Amino acid sequence: MLASFKPLVKSTPLLVRRLSTGTPVSQKLELTFFTKATCMLCTNARGVLLDTLKDDSMKDKDLNLKIVDIMKPENSEAFDAYCFDVPVLHVDRSNQTKPVKFMHYFYNEKLLEEFNKE
Repeated sequence: MLASFKPLVKSTPLLVRRLSTGTPVSQKLELTFFTKATCMLCTNARGVLLDTLKDDSMKDKDLNLKIVDIMKPENSEAFDAYCFDVPVLHVDRSNQTKPVKFMHYFYNEKLLEEFNKE
């Protein structure tokens, strides 16, 4: 009967590393900021985002920031998704199935809280 036992959770190298070293493994943050030039909320949100990224707690973070202007023809898919919702920020990590999304109003404290999660 024990021979047919299968573990419910498969270990991954990331999980094994976290357990064996006792220190968390930092995930790369992929930030995608959806915006458009004629949007005052976008201008304000961009300022909050850039100020947040200058915070001391962010200086050693591995991150990539991509800014997507939804009005450009090559970004029509983003336009279809967010034409009435910009600004939008996606926060992606490799261990997430969906990005964490911030929409409309950005707050430094909330962004820092999310960015500093492991």
